[in-house]
Amino acid sequence: MAVYESNRKHKEPWQPGARGSLCPPDVHPVAQKLLDESRLLGNKRYAIYERKPFCGQQHAEGRWHGYPVMWREVPEPVRRKWLSEGKIVRRDLKT
Repeated sequence: MAVYESNRKHKEPWQPGARGSLCPPDVHPVAQKLLDESRLLGNKRYAIYERKPFCGQQHAEGRWHGYPVMWREVPEPVRRKWLSEGKIVRRDLKT
């Protein structure tokens, strides 16, 4: 089972020297649900929250953290699947 654990480098206040995109504060309460519903491709998981893409990475056995990404970072097969399922529309891919 995959378990969500937050990573401080994706939260405010941004840490000096930390790399990573900041997560919106309202995503943390639903993070485990996003992980549970995510699509695994390779060694990363992909999910959508409020029509925005997120990527999850495993940082310890069974432990994952996630962060927002640009649509171009989401693999094409995942984007196509979400489009066919109606989870996103083509307009979302331009944001």
